[in-house]
Amino acid sequence: MKPLSRIATARDLEAAFRSSADGLRAITRRVEGEEADIAQDACLKLIETARREPIAAPTHLLYRMARNLVIDRLRSRALATRLFRSDEADDHHPCPEADPERALLASERLKRALQVIDTMPDRRKEAFLLHRIDGLSYLEIARAMGVSIKAIEKHISAAMLELTRKMHADELDK
Repeated sequence: MKPLSRIATARDLEAAFRSSADGLRAITRRVEGEEADIAQDACLKLIETARREPIAAPTHLLYRMARNLVIDRLRSRALATRLFRSDEADDHHPCPEADPERALLASERLKRALQVIDTMPDRRKEAFLLHRIDGLSYLEIARAMGVSIKAIEKHISAAMLELTRKMHADELDK
């Protein structure tokens, strides 16, 4: 029988904060200008969580919270960029074959792809989005998620297979 893990105390949380500074900097460096804010938010979230429930591995949880905050911030930035970009940028490179029907089909296909991605298991979805949307390498993703490169390869391969199969099945249904 495996012995139970010791639950983190306030002293453990303080030690986790002090010993995690370099690791937090490494995780948050992708969000230029907001590194300190994200690190502080992760620390605050850890304190809030510790008040609600026992934490066996505060450093691990702190890193996971920081990674999730970085992903959220990057997604927010990407969305804001898409929503608020100038229409003038579109005028410089008009697509000669853009017509309403093709635009509608592309929009529907994108919505379906996002639905498929949303139904993926959390770890698979996280690895897939970090690679395909955020452009991280397998090594960077493995470090950020705390797993091996082989595990990342499996997650991304499974995500691509699932996305391809479900999108292809939808096309056959039409």
